Amino acid sequence: MKIIRNVCLLFCTSCILLVSLFVPPSLSAQEEKRQYFISFKSQINTALIYSLGGKIVESYPDLTMILAELSAANAAKLKGDPQIEFVEQDRAIHVLPEQGTTVEREMSHLSQFNQGQVIQWGAQKVKAIEAQQEGYMGKGIKIGIIDSGIDYTHEDLSIAGGVNIIDGSANFMDDYGHGTEIAGIIGALPNHIGVLGIAPDARIYGIKVLDAKGDGHISHVVKGITWSIDHHMDIVNLSFQTKENSKALKKVIKKAYQKGLLLIGAAGNNGFNEGNTVEYPAAYKEVIAVGAINSRDERTFYSGRGKELDVMAPGASIYSTTLHHQYTMTLGTSMAAAHVSGVAALIMEAKPHLNNREIRSIVMHTASKMGERNLYGHGLVDALKAIHYPTSK
Repeated sequence: MKIIRNVCLLFCTSCILLVSLFVPPSLSAQEEKRQYFISFKSQINTALIYSLGGKIVESYPDLTMILAELSAANAAKLKGDPQIEFVEQDRAIHVLPEQGTTVEREMSHLSQFNQGQVIQWGAQKVKAIEAQQEGYMGKGIKIGIIDSGIDYTHEDLSIAGGVNIIDGSANFMDDYGHGTEIAGIIGALPNHIGVLGIAPDARIYGIKVLDAKGDGHISHVVKGITWSIDHHMDIVNLSFQTKENSKALKKVIKKAYQKGLLLIGAAGNNGFNEGNTVEYPAAYKEVIAVGAINSRDERTFYSGRGKELDVMAPGASIYSTTLHHQYTMTLGTSMAAAHVSGVAALIMEAKPHLNNREIRSIVMHTASKMGERNLYGHGLVDALKAIHYPTSK
């Protein structure tokens, strides 16, 4: 019986092997499909995608680009087509670097302040409080925070609107915390509780592209930036990082800048490594790349470094709003970027006749030099100097 069983087992195994050898090519082409950005040189050709068994997930007409589900084999076929500019697989992003993930998450939650409002060192360091005393609070400036959403129920925040890019709904509630922290640094209200934001009169929008773990995809960000263009944001805060240069992300960043949006990004928290460590999207020339300093005017050890670094701002021991009506102390270049977004709103209010390129130039030219260019960029942003910077217009 044992011999018969072994013979049967051998026969079955042989049959399976023979079947696998004769699987028709059409079946192998139906391998697992992934999402790819497909950018066209002149106009979108949906028929081409359908002819390869593809499914269109998202269309970006202004970018002549689509997001489609395709097999890897069929995506490879597209790369040789003369109509195609590039084909790129959608990639994951995270609000934190792969190394040292405790760097930017807060160290401890603080119960709601009830002893009056905290004027934190960061807002003072960038001269935002002095600018506020001159009447500049970011009034009317629209700031899109592309992040994990915002806890719009927090009593220290007034949120103008937003969108959930992940599920397409209008509910952009933050379930991770990071976006709410960014929102507090930029715009916490002058209401005698909690903390005070740099531009509390700005119109803040939560653009949710990251989930409850701080994870998302480039496709979410591309759609979030497109939403920002369509809804006429003045400033977009980009406090997430990826080490890989995405052609799709670069294309939408370039489009947003051409449309007049001021883009501000966190330089990343891998500055303890050697070489250029400024990550994308901050590394793109259209984005103001922001590094972090501490209250002693020292560059933090984790702050991204390199030739793409533009300016510095406070990014250590920063108090801000967080989930469930709470406050938190946090750190990282994300927090530094938020300071610059707030300062930029003050400049825009003071100089409404200037475009995004001119505001960007003022941010750079009025920064206080701190040290080596690749470690400190142009230096520490200065809101007061910026709003008084002479312009020809």
